Amino acid sequence: MTSIPELPTGAFRGYERNTLQSLEPDDELTKVGPGEPCGEYLRRFWHPIAMASMVSDLPLRIRRLGEDLVLFRDKKGKYGLLHLLCSHRNASLEYGIVTDRGLRCCYHGWLFGTDGTILETPGEPASSKIAGRTCHGAYPVVEYKGMIFAYMGPPDQMPAFPHFDTMELPDDEMVPYMVPSPANWVQMFENGIDPYHVSFLHSLMNRVQFQANLVNLPTVDYHERAAGNGVFYTSTRRVEDFLWFRVHDHMLPNFSQNGGMHIDGDRSTYFVRTGLTRWVVPVDDENSITIAWRHFNAETDPHGRGRKDLCGYNSVDFYGQTDQRTYEEMQRDPGDYEAWSSQGPRTVHKRERLGSTDRGVSLYRRRLRNAIKSHARGEAPMLPTDKVTSPIPTYGGDTVLRVPRSNSEDSQAISDMAKRVADIYRSGDDLVDAERREHIRSGLRSYEADLQ
Repeated sequence: MTSIPELPTGAFRGYERNTLQSLEPDDELTKVGPGEPCGEYLRRFWHPIAMASMVSDLPLRIRRLGEDLVLFRDKKGKYGLLHLLCSHRNASLEYGIVTDRGLRCCYHGWLFGTDGTILETPGEPASSKIAGRTCHGAYPVVEYKGMIFAYMGPPDQMPAFPHFDTMELPDDEMVPYMVPSPANWVQMFENGIDPYHVSFLHSLMNRVQFQANLVNLPTVDYHERAAGNGVFYTSTRRVEDFLWFRVHDHMLPNFSQNGGMHIDGDRSTYFVRTGLTRWVVPVDDENSITIAWRHFNAETDPHGRGRKDLCGYNSVDFYGQTDQRTYEEMQRDPGDYEAWSSQGPRTVHKRERLGSTDRGVSLYRRRLRNAIKSHARGEAPMLPTDKVTSPIPTYGGDTVLRVPRSNSEDSQAISDMAKRVADIYRSGDDLVDAERREHIRSGLRSYEADLQ
């Protein structure tokens, strides 16, 4: 005789929690099109939009900040970024013909300069005033170290190009890469300002995906940046006789720099710079791209583990950043890509239950929201280039100090040391290049000696 199954007992709140499914995404932080408060705020900054290697002798159709665009390089080497549809009859300029002077529409031959000026209207009479009365939509672009940047805001508010100090490091090779994701830009960016997921997702849940010494939960402290609207944080871990201060730098709206990709934290290291200089750029409300430089040098990769050949479109040389794995592989060994994309195209913040480990996420959302609201009230946004001389000082990287173990060492003592390291970092803000690096490194060596 078949036995009757025993009914499960427990909390079982699924039916009750269905009410949360009707909650809406956070439009204020996630809608990026023209006229949206967030979209207008984002348009006051320079953003990387493509790798230069993607631009051939043919136009490149792209979508950024909710706008359909075409990127091209004319035959004299000048880049242009135009609205996708021709101002004449709306044919797509992705099928245009690249010329010495700009891009010619395939449909009726109208020629557009890189600034959107209509240079020719073939077929129209010589007396036609169309060219003088109409200008095609276009945005300024610059190429820098293999990356194309665009400014998509009002021309009279175009800021200086953000030249960061890590763009000119000695003996450093910067290799661009770009990864698309079916997720809103905010949830992708938040992954980098959440230091606790490193221990769980990348170490404790399945296997060590990165450095083994990242397995322990860190003591995390957030520090104000002296320039730009943002913070840098220290995630500090004990590694035998050393304290490893891993520093991540974040600046509104979407700029960040990590620590080194292959530092192990087991030897004295002073102000070693970043392994990644990265932006998360909205494609539209539900899609984004990570576009970044990987930094290759002996300081951030003393064991030579990095792979330049793996950096490119939808490819990078560290685990879990793309969709280029089977579904089973993603399930068995999920990485960052699964974490941010599985939240859905636009995650609903009101369904979350944030805790103490989400302090960085809460801080970022609050600052971003305030910046968007301030801009909507007519206030100029705080830019990376405000109140600093070029290059812009950044902090991302690693410091490892020999610190004897002590029975009195606790999270507060570690935080106090992290704050001292942060102060030493900021003490060099008025210096540049080698002078700044040596000033900070000298201060760290002196502090290490005091700790013995």
